[in-house]
Amino acid sequence: MPYIGRTPLVGAYQKCDALNASATADYTLQVSSTNVVPESVNHMIVSLNGVIQSPTTAYTVSGATLSFASALTSNDTIDFVILLGNVLDIGTPSDGTVTSAKLSGALVTPSTLDVNGNELFLDADADTSITADTDDEIDFKTGGSDRAIITSTGLGIGNAAPSVTLSVGDDDDGGQGVVGKKALISQTLDTTYNTSSDTFGGLHLNNNNSATDNRTGTGLTFTHGTGGVAGISSTSTASSRADLRFITRGAGDTIAERMTITDDGNVLVGTTDTNPSANNVAGTAILSSGFISVSKSGDVGLELCRKTNDGNLINFRQEGTIEGTISVSSTTVSYNGFTGTHWSRFTDNSKPTILRGTVLETLDEMCDWYNLEFNVTTTTQDEDGNDVINTITKKIPHVLADGQSNGDVITYNHEGTDVQATIVKEGDIKHMKAKVSDTTDAKNVYGLFVAYDLDGEGYNDFYVASVGSFVVRIKADETIAKGDLLQSNGDGTAKVQSDDNVKSSSFAKILSTTKIETYDDGSFIVPCSLRC
Repeated sequence: MPYIGRTPLVGAYQKCDALNASATADYTLQVSSTNVVPESVNHMIVSLNGVIQSPTTAYTVSGATLSFASALTSNDTIDFVILLGNVLDIGTPSDGTVTSAKLSGALVTPSTLDVNGNELFLDADADTSITADTDDEIDFKTGGSDRAIITSTGLGIGNAAPSVTLSVGDDDDGGQGVVGKKALISQTLDTTYNTSSDTFGGLHLNNNNSATDNRTGTGLTFTHGTGGVAGISSTSTASSRADLRFITRGAGDTIAERMTITDDGNVLVGTTDTNPSANNVAGTAILSSGFISVSKSGDVGLELCRKTNDGNLINFRQEGTIEGTISVSSTTVSYNGFTGTHWSRFTDNSKPTILRGTVLETLDEMCDWYNLEFNVTTTTQDEDGNDVINTITKKIPHVLADGQSNGDVITYNHEGTDVQATIVKEGDIKHMKAKVSDTTDAKNVYGLFVAYDLDGEGYNDFYVASVGSFVVRIKADETIAKGDLLQSNGDGTAKVQSDDNVKSSSFAKILSTTKIETYDDGSFIVPCSLRC
């Protein structure tokens, strides 16, 4: 910038407070009673006894202390000390006068600031800062302590040496591994999840593999020391569908999936089977439909305990109404609303209309049930990503077709796949077929018709009430009284026994003369206790 006359000098010029010579070589430099530190020994003018002194040889400076080459006396006079400051200091520029064109070297533009490893302080007391004094590392401090570190490996929060992309916690627990800090992810959502955008809030773990084939997934791993001890994994086997798997390390360092929530919401514990009891494998399945299947190898599969007082252990409901219970009173367990039934079937597997309470007789022909048995294999993965083949035997109820017999191998389509299945007869030893009683005073009364088994899986099985209490169909116009014994009338109804002696043909006793229902043929049903 051109000037008229001499170019003005620049610098932070200061005259120090007067110094009185004494028998010492060292003097403290002050301006307005405040210590000052010169830029260097060469940034000073010192006059002693009217003579300007030579820097370095006649005097030196250290901090705010001026030291002469030798001790002075009270006869000496320190005329003055002038501090030049930084003679290149141009003072404080006016606002907007420094532009990028005025900058040079590494400081090219305001967006490329090179502090060359020096600490960048952000607050007034210089304890909050950002520094990069270690190669390939950025340290973030508050209150003078490291809070986060970014290295070439990852981000460490409370961890000075992150070994993964994100590490939260300390590593100073006596060699026992990572002491986890609390990590809080807070988000305000109007609903639990957003089905339209597949947004569930909070922390998102993403597998960026666009493939939808078997075993793509992501999850969390919990470690102790250097080894994994548990994990939560989500795997996908089809587009936009995924399950949630819980893995733990058990006895003998065995790592396995302990529980799975399937993409359909079924909870499987210790098994991958949705019906372990039917397929004879250990585990528990709780299906989203409300079905529960429990199977235990070599031990009790279910225990119930009622604490504090007596009462119901189990309630049985139908359409929301309690129809029966199992209760405990002191040492007695009661099966309340109890009617003991058996399965049976007509010889031709027919399904005629039978009135409730109709008397039935046994036949010398056993019921037979068959299953199709075949193996199904599934593939899971161990902790190293290796495929593990699992095989279970499936049993599907089967009704024999013409020409089929026990032991035959047939082709069966199981969930869209043809398999070779063997016809296997169940080993039942106690359920015989029945007929409507046609023998007066029959001794082989099986019991009373209850209803057809709607889950008969192809068979027209029905329930026969044999013990407990149920209704008995009495012949039309029969006079009854409480306590009367009943026998077969030979037409599917019962008649009152002529005496009170219990006989082999006595199958029930009337408990109430209340007619529950009267049928079109005049026969009626009343509550009875059964002794078939």
